[in-house]
Amino acid sequence: MHPRGLALLSWLAATAALLHRIEPAHAAPPTPAADTSAAPPIAAADTSAASPGGLYLLATGSYGDNTQDIRGMDLAPYSVGAGLDAGYTFPVGLHLGAYLNYSLGRSKAQQYDPLIGRPIDYDADTSSLNTGIGVAWDVPLYAFVLRYKLGFGVTSMTWDFGDVDASDVLYGDAEKPTVGFHFAPGAVVLWQHDKLVLGAGFDYLAQIHVTIPSGFLGKLLIGVKL
Repeated sequence: MHPRGLALLSWLAATAALLHRIEPAHAAPPTPAADTSAAPPIAAADTSAASPGGLYLLATGSYGDNTQDIRGMDLAPYSVGAGLDAGYTFPVGLHLGAYLNYSLGRSKAQQYDPLIGRPIDYDADTSSLNTGIGVAWDVPLYAFVLRYKLGFGVTSMTWDFGDVDASDVLYGDAEKPTVGFHFAPGAVVLWQHDKLVLGAGFDYLAQIHVTIPSGFLGKLLIGVKL
């Protein structure tokens, strides 16, 4: 055989032997597939509205002030007070109830300056008892109940001018106590936990009697819902 042929056969044999010795590369282990199973659903937050229906029995603490003068006199029959608020709310939201509030009032130094004679100094000490019935509408608002209300009732205002007669200072009504009708728009926000009810709100006592001043009452409430 030709020397070039022998050399070619020798080269092919060496190459085959070298390829036979090389081990095939091991395949990389397959990557485990990602767990695509659905995660358990997260429980949705309870955003259900508070249910207003039921019987409410509430004690109230209040603080208020007058919003007008009476014939030039600064009378303050509204101050620290306490009372009761009770009523029933129907499932549709209509609330019918009654209220009672006694306010200690305040004593205020006054001076009356007549056209003839010396000025008259005196203290006007007044307090009030307010009671009536009311109609309201309860609106559930998540964990709260928003109550819009309108009351119709009577105010009995006790007054004392010391040694000064009412006619001397032109008060004009010498009857004690002075009694008159009022209407009372207001609103309150209530929060309930089990049977416990807490709340805060206000009433505006719009007085019809000309010798009783109108005024605001801010209220805090605590009680039960049955």
